[in-house]
Amino acid sequence: MIRRMLPEMYNGGTKQTPLPTWWKEIQEAAWVDYERLPMPSRKDERWRFTDLGKLAFTGYTAGFPVPEPSRTELQAFFQRGQAPALLFANDSLLFSRSLSPEAKKKGVLLTPLLEAANGAADLLKSYLFRERVALGAEKLETLHRACATAGALLYVPAGVELEQTVDLSFWLSEENAATFPHILVVLQENARARIHLRFGSTNPKGGFACSVQELFLGAGAQLEIFTGRNWAEGTCSFDLASVRLDRDANSTSFQLNRGGGYTRTESRSRLLGPGSRSVMLSATMARDRQEFDQRSFQEHSAPNTRSDLLYKSALYDSSRTIFAGMIDVDPGAQQTDAYQSNRNLLLSPDAEANALPGLEILANDVRCTHGATIGQVDPEELFYCLQRGIPLEAAQRLFVLGFLTDVIDRIPDADAKRTLAEEIDSSLSQPRRP
Repeated sequence: MIRRMLPEMYNGGTKQTPLPTWWKEIQEAAWVDYERLPMPSRKDERWRFTDLGKLAFTGYTAGFPVPEPSRTELQAFFQRGQAPALLFANDSLLFSRSLSPEAKKKGVLLTPLLEAANGAADLLKSYLFRERVALGAEKLETLHRACATAGALLYVPAGVELEQTVDLSFWLSEENAATFPHILVVLQENARARIHLRFGSTNPKGGFACSVQELFLGAGAQLEIFTGRNWAEGTCSFDLASVRLDRDANSTSFQLNRGGGYTRTESRSRLLGPGSRSVMLSATMARDRQEFDQRSFQEHSAPNTRSDLLYKSALYDSSRTIFAGMIDVDPGAQQTDAYQSNRNLLLSPDAEANALPGLEILANDVRCTHGATIGQVDPEELFYCLQRGIPLEAAQRLFVLGFLTDVIDRIPDADAKRTLAEEIDSSLSQPRRP
């Protein structure tokens, strides 16, 4: 069982208001569901290939106090940015940076969830925990609902374009600490926003993280969200995300996976209105004995919708990756255009990649393709580099950068593209364990 301490939610040094009654009732019901649901099992197809020995749900503490050294480190990190931002550690809000006066005047709202429970209660109650986003991790989703207090609400009114990128950061500062971030985004008709979401650790050892993203896009709305995960070694983490798209809405999501011990992501795109479009991108660099378990669901429920998924992974050492994706086309979703591709580059004979792309099509006027590849660096190309004095690790780094380039190039925002390319290059330059 995960133990919860009374969290100290700080905003400029002031403790925030406790949970309202309706939220507590949701938590109590979720605890009942969590204890009722079975643990993940290899008999369940949705956990196929997963190393269940890496899953640990006990021995963690939520709401763990953040020590001063970690506060200082995170403050230095926070001060490097300029965008509107919220930074949490161990489910406590440590730092915040407000929206511009122009954005506030237009009705844009960026606030911690606990503050929204008072200042925007009707809006929060209309959307919070509305989606059931799990693609196999239902037990984890109920655990999240039972424990979640930290998180952010971004609301953009109809017709408003938020020019500033919003930065949301969630950190673990202590070994065996647990965090349950909840990201709630509501874009009304023809609204636009861009989010940079970061998960990381200040301690070198592991913890537990279980986050949920609920993204609601009204007709014609556009959202770009970039998620970077760099948890400490040994961290067991889950990130469950769902985006609902109404008519002509457009979403682009990018995931950069690096640190952690076991990481499972579940990404669901629900194309509910004609003309909606979803792009799902991911770049993973797996090292040592890391395991990245990625599940996706592209749900086409309306005609003339498009989805495009490209997940790429580079695997070193004894790392493992799993991809299981499904394109689902309802009978009325004629003229669907869906694409799904998972590609894996093995850089060690001990690395292992598993791929399970899938289709379920109930309409007859569609164009749907899917595929997966698993391969190694061409020995002749590697030999060519070595013969010209390029060390093995440097050669591998060049191959990986080239391998991931087409994923990065799909990102529409130039600044985000440059930042992510720099993060990938920095990660590849770090020495690996002998």
